[in-house]
Amino acid sequence: MEGCNDSGPLVGKDVVLEVALGCADTRPLEADWQALAAGTSKTTDLSPNSVTSEADDKGAWVETVVTNADATISFEGEVRTKDALDQFGFGRYFKYFVDELNAKRQPTIWIRVVIGPIEFVGYMVISALSTDGGTNDIVSFSTEFKVANGNTVVVTLVDNVAVTGVTLSPTTSTGAAGGTSTFTVSVQPANATNKAFNIASTDVTKATATAAGNVVTVNRVASGAGQIIVSTVDGNKVAAHSVTIT
Repeated sequence: MEGCNDSGPLVGKDVVLEVALGCADTRPLEADWQALAAGTSKTTDLSPNSVTSEADDKGAWVETVVTNADATISFEGEVRTKDALDQFGFGRYFKYFVDELNAKRQPTIWIRVVIGPIEFVGYMVISALSTDGGTNDIVSFSTEFKVANGNTVVVTLVDNVAVTGVTLSPTTSTGAAGGTSTFTVSVQPANATNKAFNIASTDVTKATATAAGNVVTVNRVASGAGQIIVSTVDGNKVAAHSVTIT
């Protein structure tokens, strides 16, 4: 239906690369991972290096052996004046790179990226970082990562993890008309494949809401009461935030 967003998450929301700070000897906790920025594309190239032998006594075929792989993860995205609250953010990422160089350290970082049916996790070095054109508000950027510690690289097959529930914190708020308040949306389980959700107001004359990442901002319009309803895209799990406007 024209004007209705009933087709689920946009394809662009799947262009996600997550990063986490830390050292190679300690894998990040789930809470440590953050999306890098608004992404437009991601690629993976293992670039296997190989050697061949023509001195072969087993037949007519030249035999080839892979000696190693120069894995490269590339990511392109957009720089925005204000990053979403659940993002690591390009500004912080750029500054981290420069600060590490100034401290005479390698600009290394944990990355996690899902590519089709696989998830790639590894401790990587930032091997490229550039921006290109645009305006002060939106500028495209590209970056790439190469393996810094081979012992940290783990590739797993990704199963579709269904959403089992959704909780809000806090579940109520009170304030004067014209003001705002926020609450956080937590989709369960933490490793759910699709954490997207929709928000709706039971009475837009009393309160409206907007979402940035997993944080919802409630706009108190006029005195009275209302609810902000959160429903997950996967499984249609529902939770309500009650707001009282004085």
